[in-house]
Amino acid sequence: MNNEEPMTKHSPVVLITGAGRRIGRALALRFAERGWRIAVHYGGSREGALRTLEDVRALGAEGVVVQADVRRRDEVRRAVAEAYAALGRIDLLVNNAGVYPQATPIEDVDEEMWRSTLDTNLSGEFFAAQAVVPVMRSQPEGGAIVNIASLGAFQTWRNRIPYNTSKSALLGLTRALARSLAPHIPVNAVAPGVIEIPEEPAEGSLLAAERIPFRRHGNVEDIFRAVWFLGVEARYITGQTLIVDGGLHIAQETSQE
Repeated sequence: MNNEEPMTKHSPVVLITGAGRRIGRALALRFAERGWRIAVHYGGSREGALRTLEDVRALGAEGVVVQADVRRRDEVRRAVAEAYAALGRIDLLVNNAGVYPQATPIEDVDEEMWRSTLDTNLSGEFFAAQAVVPVMRSQPEGGAIVNIASLGAFQTWRNRIPYNTSKSALLGLTRALARSLAPHIPVNAVAPGVIEIPEEPAEGSLLAAERIPFRRHGNVEDIFRAVWFLGVEARYITGQTLIVDGGLHIAQETSQE
């Protein structure tokens, strides 16, 4: 679907978790530009989600906001049901919601940090996938799922045990879902490297661009193209993870601490 095609009730729908800010928000706007209808999920960033929805509608796209704590299966199911009731279909789920807790030595990782990180970055993605499966199976066109992983699934960073563990496990979940949901619902993952979002800078300093083989930070357009490819175009690819990092993962001297 291109930008010139009219928006109708038959236009495809993408549900993006954590779409109130950063990568999730950027993905929502780019799908809207391509004529998709958007289900904007948020956990706690209500103002950001409403701003995303406003901008989606300014692009001429239809959208709805749904809220859920992704750590709670009942809330995720309710949010998916609300999105489906409002938009009539769900063609693509982008599991983007996640947390990146501060660097913490192993001795100081408490139970709350451990459980919250795993529950958000892993359980939340499973709950969302589980909730959309009946919807996608009911559609003749099926659907697709793209999980947003991280370069941290492949590299082990100093004092990031909960985060590294959650993202590594997400790759296993992606493969398991792909096996379970074939042949009608491909499931893949996108693993961003260092992504620069000027309007919403990340906490702390980014790895120097000179240490990345492509000599620049990634941007949201890089991530969108990967998500679009796996979620829309590549219907015979499943169980795969596409690393979008400018070559950082193959440059040993640039491994993050």
